[in-house]
Amino acid sequence: MRDNDLLPAHWEPRLGHVTLSPPGPVVAGTVGEWTLTYTVGSYGIDEGGTIKLAKRFAGDWERPQFDDPSAPAYTTVTTTGAASLRARYDPKAHVRPWMKCLVIDVYDGCLAPGDTVTITLGDRSHGSPGIRAQSFLETAHEFRFLVDPTNACLVRRLPSSPVISIIAGEPVGLVVLTPTQATVGEAVEIFVKGEDRWGNPTPAPEGVALTWEGDAAARIEGQRLRVDGSGSGRVVATWSGERYLGNPTTATAAADKPRYGAFWADLHAQSDATVGTGTEREYFRFGRDWAHLDVMSHQGNDFQMTDDDWRRLNEVTREFHADGRFVVLPGYEWSANTAAGGDRNVMYLEEGMPILRSSHWQTIEVPEDDTSPAHPASALVDKLRARVDLEKVVVAAHCGGRYADIRAYFDDEVETLVEVCSCWGVFEWLLWDAFEKGYRVGVMCNSDGHKGRPGAEGPGAGQFGIYGGLTCVLAESLTRAAVFEALRTRRCYGTTGPRIDLRFTVDGAPMGSLLDRSGSDAVRVRASARGTAPIEALHLYRGREIIATARPPEFRAQAPSRRLRLVWGGARIRGRGRRARWDGRVELTGGPILQDARTVSFDSPADGITRRDERGLEFRSRTTGDLDGLDLWLDDASRGQLAFRSPLGELVIELAELGAETRVAEFGGLDLQVIARRYPERPSARFVELDRELALEGLAPGETAPLFVKAVQVDGHMAWASPIYVTLKS
Repeated sequence: MRDNDLLPAHWEPRLGHVTLSPPGPVVAGTVGEWTLTYTVGSYGIDEGGTIKLAKRFAGDWERPQFDDPSAPAYTTVTTTGAASLRARYDPKAHVRPWMKCLVIDVYDGCLAPGDTVTITLGDRSHGSPGIRAQSFLETAHEFRFLVDPTNACLVRRLPSSPVISIIAGEPVGLVVLTPTQATVGEAVEIFVKGEDRWGNPTPAPEGVALTWEGDAAARIEGQRLRVDGSGSGRVVATWSGERYLGNPTTATAAADKPRYGAFWADLHAQSDATVGTGTEREYFRFGRDWAHLDVMSHQGNDFQMTDDDWRRLNEVTREFHADGRFVVLPGYEWSANTAAGGDRNVMYLEEGMPILRSSHWQTIEVPEDDTSPAHPASALVDKLRARVDLEKVVVAAHCGGRYADIRAYFDDEVETLVEVCSCWGVFEWLLWDAFEKGYRVGVMCNSDGHKGRPGAEGPGAGQFGIYGGLTCVLAESLTRAAVFEALRTRRCYGTTGPRIDLRFTVDGAPMGSLLDRSGSDAVRVRASARGTAPIEALHLYRGREIIATARPPEFRAQAPSRRLRLVWGGARIRGRGRRARWDGRVELTGGPILQDARTVSFDSPADGITRRDERGLEFRSRTTGDLDGLDLWLDDASRGQLAFRSPLGELVIELAELGAETRVAEFGGLDLQVIARRYPERPSARFVELDRELALEGLAPGETAPLFVKAVQVDGHMAWASPIYVTLKS
């Protein structure tokens, strides 16, 4: 439905035109002042008419304010015409995706042809520092103007509006990526990029030095890594005196090469074909060339896509797909309201398959037929069964603005995966819902990114809460057929973004397997996690219950530690308004002095510590199912009192009583809680493993036990294995 409201050029003299100063480009996240000057067209604007400056749904320009001239984002609106203007901000003042609007009402007079309206975003003339620009890249960022000159309550888009590019800032850090698996004697690529403050990619800066650290012998040859012996390690980049560790790489001899390769995917995000940013070609180029993904899918909202859009998207997936290098799966997001089942990702093995829309809400011009719409979710499954070879489709449940109600609608023959993490938050409860209903599902994590950065999607400063996740597909080869077979059989795992190397088998069977065992059998569980940061724990779950935990030695006795960790998180509700605001204080009384404090797993540069002194600190924090936290170093952690105070609740702790065990305060909602514990001062172990015999206790004949592992890193990042389902034979 791209640009279907664009008027032809001959309307411009009637509606007017707009100029922007300065004209761009703009560095992402820059704080500045921008002036838009609108010249009224020949129609004029009647009393009661309206002007709108619209931004896309995903855009995260600082919200303009009109009341405090000395505060950030102060915005003024003036005119040369004989009328008064009233400006306001409304995040839902136009049609999706151009929803976020600065709305200007004309009253007490009218505007004549040639009059001007000047909008100064971030007006600095009275002391405001300016307004913060969008935090993410966009090659064609539009300041879309819409006008209602007649007081008809119908705005029309001007034939032209200012368009600029938003570019990355200077790099403040590096990202180093290598394949998770390598074969001894074969060279693999080392990919290094810079990232600016907001996570936008830049070319690797000058002066980067690469070294190898690990127990395997290896050589770095330019931008290639050649491992000469079995073992593991990682590439380390040194730049400006800082070290940046790559993800772990494990090498095996060719004769011992694992059956399944580990291929990294973002299977769920959008371009400007619907509600995202950038073209589809920019979308796939970013994922392939900047995020360095192996596998991708494009998931545009079905109710926004015309048949022409669907054909074009299929053409682009065909263009970018290349077996052995970059696997692209055609697909779309079935986007019904939660009452009808909620969001589902539909992925196909090949192009030319049907789009079965949940509705035609924004594509009313597309004729309805017996194929589309498919509503509710049960109708989607029924129509897929009737019209598609089920070996060529994978359906996954996820939580975006809408959430998937899999308790009401689900078919685990067709729907094989649930998305546990995306930029919208962490949704372990989708797994709990599946277990409660007896479904057999695998785990995926993706970005659901709308900012044009699939595979490396940060939260920016907008409404998306956290860094986007990744799915690791365990496939026999990097081909569509092998990747698709792995997804259909749940042979995959998900992470909150880092390329954690997670291994998990039951009796040698891989993730996603379905096993039958007799009551006298015990199963052998083997698991390991090799982290991108030190590991805190590897938990073994049976359903929702943790039944075993492996921890590095430094986590087994922390009594002398002066380091305390406070983490909090959860969500208000399952739906769109799930974000929880924690802005609060940490206070020390009774003697201890705060020597240092650092944030843990905060996602956006807009959040974090806002003030600190030796007796505590203040912070700004938002969670959407994930955790934020603080590490505190005290001069004496054995006396005094620590208090966490937030609008959502409080936790007060006597430090003398705080040992290695956790203290938890529950605040309702969806797992809203704060957790305190004593923490190792310098955890360093990046590998942990678990190996145990597990009796099938308490299972009735025919009953199934879902077993899976979850790895937790010291930096707060996590990885979830797809469960292995062990059923007691009848």
